[in-house]
Amino acid sequence: MHTVISVFDDRTAAQRALDSLVTEGFDRDDLHIEQNTADTGTTTPTLNSDGTERPDRGSASNFGHFFASLFGQDEPRHSGTYSEAVRRGSSVLVVDARDDAQAERAASLLHSLGAINVDERAQEWRASGWKSGDDDLSTAKEGVMDVVQEELQVGKRSLDKGGVRVIQRVSEKPVRELLKLREERVDVERRAVDRPATQEDLTNFKEGTLEVREMAEEAVVAKSARVVEEVRVGKQVQEREQVIEDTVRRKDVEVERIPGQGTLRETDLERERAVASNPNLNIDRDKPTR
Repeated sequence: MHTVISVFDDRTAAQRALDSLVTEGFDRDDLHIEQNTADTGTTTPTLNSDGTERPDRGSASNFGHFFASLFGQDEPRHSGTYSEAVRRGSSVLVVDARDDAQAERAASLLHSLGAINVDERAQEWRASGWKSGDDDLSTAKEGVMDVVQEELQVGKRSLDKGGVRVIQRVSEKPVRELLKLREERVDVERRAVDRPATQEDLTNFKEGTLEVREMAEEAVVAKSARVVEEVRVGKQVQEREQVIEDTVRRKDVEVERIPGQGTLRETDLERERAVASNPNLNIDRDKPTR
């Protein structure tokens, strides 16, 4: 948003300029007339496009704040000149332009519609004794300029650089072993015999039982676990030195003496110092020095 201001001798001229801008295609809500109402107590209100009354700034002091905010604190001369024009009864037409092109077009139209040159008027006012705020040294504002110096602050922070993850997994693999198993079997064989019985045969000629047991081997599987390797996880801490190099800035304030129009010459300064050190010394200050 760009603000274009123009000053007219009276409200009638400012109103004619406003109507002309509306005819040229400017939005009515972007145009408003302001004037000092402190002396009369009444004013013709500025209306929006919908017929509602737009608030008036009223007093010249309020206009001083308005122009100061518009031009900035670095341009007290401009804000003071426009404020004086309002105080003397002029009307201000304010245009809220939407871009640079519209602002330039508004300024050109306002000039052709009779906007006064406030700088020329200010020269006439000064010739008649008026002084703006920047003309009076007694109203000069005090300012503070800081001396700013940067300081380098070096610290440490921890960074996550990854690591090692140890994962335990159980796997299986087939194992094949060849094993020989022994198995016993009882064989019963009958055969015909024809021989005379001996005494031993007669002694064993009684009832009895003979048992022969069969034995066999079977596979027995068992498992045993042995620790065959250890994986140890730990940390090794190492320290290193790193040189940090950077630049720091410093804003200094230099004070320069500005000579005034009434600056004493070197000889005059010596004379003033002599009087100050010896009050009884009579020196004619009006007498020119060589």
